[in-house]
Amino acid sequence: MTQKPQVDFDELVKESGMPTTDDELRTRFNAIATEEGLITNTSKMSPFWRLITACVTKPVLWLKDALVSVVLANMFVATASGQLLRLLAWAVNITAKPASPAAGVIRFVKQSAGAVVTVKAGTLIQTERINGQIYSVATTADFTIPAGQASALIPVQATGAGGAWNLAPGYFRILPVAVAGISQVVNDEGWLTTPGADEESDDELRDRCRNQFNLVGNYHTDAVYRSMIAGVAGLSIDRIFFEHDAPRGPGTANAYLLLDTGMTSAPFIDAVNSYITDQGHHGHGDDMQCFAMPETRHVLDVVVYIDDPDNMTDEAQSTLKTGVENLIRSAFRENSDFDVIKTWPFSRFSFSNLGKELHAEFTVIDSLSFSLEDLISDLDVPRLETLTVEIKRA
Repeated sequence: MTQKPQVDFDELVKESGMPTTDDELRTRFNAIATEEGLITNTSKMSPFWRLITACVTKPVLWLKDALVSVVLANMFVATASGQLLRLLAWAVNITAKPASPAAGVIRFVKQSAGAVVTVKAGTLIQTERINGQIYSVATTADFTIPAGQASALIPVQATGAGGAWNLAPGYFRILPVAVAGISQVVNDEGWLTTPGADEESDDELRDRCRNQFNLVGNYHTDAVYRSMIAGVAGLSIDRIFFEHDAPRGPGTANAYLLLDTGMTSAPFIDAVNSYITDQGHHGHGDDMQCFAMPETRHVLDVVVYIDDPDNMTDEAQSTLKTGVENLIRSAFRENSDFDVIKTWPFSRFSFSNLGKELHAEFTVIDSLSFSLEDLISDLDVPRLETLTVEIKRA
């Protein structure tokens, strides 16, 4: 997507000859009054003239602000926002996507494989606190794990809507209320069957509106598939990457899907492929398949240097260590609780930028040491294999 144009509508109004400041309006009004010759007492000290001038200039300024900030800005997809952008989207047959909750499965491990254990609907599974926030999912129905089965994957749904619940494996592992017969819970690899999604932002909606103009042809181009996938999967279209080099022979192509948070699971990919292939939404003769974005795995060791760790309590050091870990994991797309630069395909992931973000978030840090150089990605996204954080004296 090309960069959104930046238009100064205020300057455009000025170029049209319209006065846009209080002084310009007073000067123009005084000139008109002088030219007409109807009022002779135009002194600044005249209460009558000050009243008349204010009655003329103030409404014009209000109208100018409305013209610049509302009317002109909301005439174009590139600059419209809020409900008026959604009105423009409706004109091209697009509706903004609402927020939706994540759904998946959590593994419940029994204390004794020989026991029969029932997990009630509404049982909560939580994360530890991540940047001050605890996330939880709840079982969707009563589920009985029969005797002889050591564990089971039980369907759950996030207790809130949004992409923040699309967490990486291992985050959901706390039972706030113990379940009789259960020793452990955890979200495994591929636990996420339906990713949660935030309400579509203005920028994401703009991109879909622009993409819509490419759908009028008779062929299934990238834009057509991008529109279908984004509509089904709840992805923004800039998280869909195509491979056109006939990976399975002539007429074939791949689409790789990337979530902002968490990892794209097999059930999620299967649902998208089923929509495209089994439900007839592909072009004649097309062989187009969706896959999770390929990953590169990295072992990262981080040393955090602080001035005097002996003056920090064990709790303060633990909080700092956990915070640093969570921020780094956020950069590697395991959670979304920090506003940091994330790993992307076809890009360079800069550890100097990551260090700057850590310094800004945790001012107690004096210096940082990373075991890796910058990560250069192709059609893949860097992920963490392991992460260790150690606190040392500066």
